[in-house]
Amino acid sequence: METLQRKLKDLEDVSPRKKNVFLKEMNLSKKGYPELQIREHIEQFSMSQIGKATNNFHSQNFIGEGGYGPVYKGKLCGVPVAIKLLRPRGRQGFPEFQQEVVVLSRIEHPHIVRLIGVCQESCALIYEHLPNGTLKDGLSKGLPWRDRIRILAEQRSALAHLHSSRPRAIIHADLKLVNILLDSRNVSRLGDFGTARVVHMKPLDEDTVCRRTNPMGTIGYMDPAFLTTGELTTESDVYAFGVVILQVLTGLLDLNIIEQVKEAIKMDTVHSLLDTSAGSWPGVQAERLMQLALRCCNMERKRRPTIMSDADWRPLDILRTMASGSKSRRWSQGS
Repeated sequence: METLQRKLKDLEDVSPRKKNVFLKEMNLSKKGYPELQIREHIEQFSMSQIGKATNNFHSQNFIGEGGYGPVYKGKLCGVPVAIKLLRPRGRQGFPEFQQEVVVLSRIEHPHIVRLIGVCQESCALIYEHLPNGTLKDGLSKGLPWRDRIRILAEQRSALAHLHSSRPRAIIHADLKLVNILLDSRNVSRLGDFGTARVVHMKPLDEDTVCRRTNPMGTIGYMDPAFLTTGELTTESDVYAFGVVILQVLTGLLDLNIIEQVKEAIKMDTVHSLLDTSAGSWPGVQAERLMQLALRCCNMERKRRPTIMSDADWRPLDILRTMASGSKSRRWSQGS
C-alpha cells in the first residue's frame, strides 16, 4: 500500500474536510477487524483500488452520507459503482458491515440493490451505482404517479422475496424513503441492509417470523409493537411499508402522517392530501390504497396485511395495471 506521504500528496486538491474523512478511513485498516469469509461472486478490493476508483475520494465524487459513513461514486473495472465507507466512531460499525455482506451476498432480486464487492481493509461496501438518488429525492422532484405506483409494486415484490426466503427469512428492519434507490430509469432497488435480521424458519411455524433484538430503525417508520416488546417481525417491515405508501401518495414527510391521513378519511378530504406534483391521480383507487396503507400501520400486528397475499394487495395491483396500461412508457422489470 502507498505510504501516508504519497497519499497526502495525492490529496492536495481535496478540501480539508474530505481529506480528514479519507485519513480516518485509512486508519480503519489498523483496527484489526476479523476477516470475513466472502462468497466467490463478491469481489474483494484493496484500499488503494477504491482510492483510485474515486480519485482519492475527491469531493466531486461525494454522493452523500448516512449512519454508516460517507458514500462516493467511482469506477472499478470500468463499471460505475457506489462505495460506502465505514466512518470511525459512527452510529454503525463492523457488525453492520458484516450483516450487510452476509445478507446481500445471498440475495438476488431485480429490486434489491446488488452488492458488487467489499474492501475488508476499510469495511467498505461496493454497490452498483444508481444515479437517480433516493425515492425521497424523486418525490421532491415531482415523480409522476405512475412511476410511484410501479415503485411501490416493485418494493412489495422485494419485501415478499425477503420474507418468503427459506429456511431463513430476512427482515429488513429499516425500510424508508432514503433506503429505496432509483436507477437511470427510476426503477427501484431496496438498499441498506446493515440492520437486517435473518430469522431461521421452523417447518411447522410458518405464521410467526420473529426475532428478539434491541429497538432499531428510524423514528416514524418503526413498528410500535417492536418498540414495546423488542420482537422484530415481518409485520414490522409491513408497518414501515405502510408509512412509505402514505408518503408516496401524499408527498408528506411529517412524523404524524398516519394521523393526518386518518383525519382526512374521516372528513372525506383525501383528495386534498394527494400530491398534486405527481399529476392527476385516479382518486378512488388512490384512496383505497391509502386505506390499505393505514391497515399496514395498524397497532395490532395480526390485523396488518401479509406482504405475500395478492388478495390483500389488490388495490395496489389495480393501480399498477392502470399505470402500466397508460400511454406512458411501459416497464418490463418484474415486480
